[in-house]
Amino acid sequence: DEILFIPAPDVSVRVAGVETGEYHFAHQIKQDQYDRIKAMAAVEPSVPRPYGWMTAVPNHKQGVMASKKVRQAMLAALDLETIMTAAVGNKAFYRLDGALFYPEQAAWHSQVGVTAFNQRNQDKARRLLQEAGYKGEPVRWISTKEYEWMFNTALVAKQQMEEVGFKVDLQVLDWATLVQRRNKPELFDVFSTGFGFDPDPALTTSLQCNWPGWWCHEEKDRLMAELARETDAKKRRALVERIQAIFYEDVGRIKLGDYFPLDLIRKDIKGFRPGPYLYFWNAGFAK
Repeated sequence: DEILFIPAPDVSVRVAGVETGEYHFAHQIKQDQYDRIKAMAAVEPSVPRPYGWMTAVPNHKQGVMASKKVRQAMLAALDLETIMTAAVGNKAFYRLDGALFYPEQAAWHSQVGVTAFNQRNQDKARRLLQEAGYKGEPVRWISTKEYEWMFNTALVAKQQMEEVGFKVDLQVLDWATLVQRRNKPELFDVFSTGFGFDPDPALTTSLQCNWPGWWCHEEKDRLMAELARETDAKKRRALVERIQAIFYEDVGRIKLGDYFPLDLIRKDIKGFRPGPYLYFWNAGFAK
């Protein structure tokens, strides 16, 4: 027995291949195809939940976003429903939830400290910019069109930020260049990316001090170290909730919303289970 993974860059080719039976599974289909796919007799959509969240990562190390009040102003200005609609469109594929961990992760999912999520408060944003002494310095936001949702979220957020007084320099790069530049704090102020599913909060990328963006915070880093050592579930949850409160108070990253991809699978495949990680253990053809 074998599984063949066949690169097919064109989304329409992937969809047509599964529909005709040339392929049995297709990954990362555009969500605007959802209604058409549901009408296909031999194919069913697969929507992995949880999957990841879209984010804008501010540069804490240097530049205009190193100011906490400027970061807070950006967070206050954003209308996340509008941003996620531009990114995904169909509400079946996004969720406005401010928690760092997903509702499907019941042990860690909490609404503690998330009141700053989706504020849509332009007056507050203007006040925070004034308090920060912001003088119209360009916010260099690097994004890419190789992931369409990254560009769309950045474009809408740029418009919303400029309405409250920010000046945003949106720089569109290829993904490889973005990844290269985000390692150099002198080259950007915000970058677009997504954070994937992490099974354990102590290991989650979004909370690490040494990851690009360099969100290093003394109390948060101490709590993360405690979280890695702690084995009691209730104590771990309390640590997660305190970390989450710090995340929003200090604006460690800017969570835009949860998102879910669309995959296709033929109905004659049995045993496949959609999830945040792609695997085909125990999958096979129906007899």
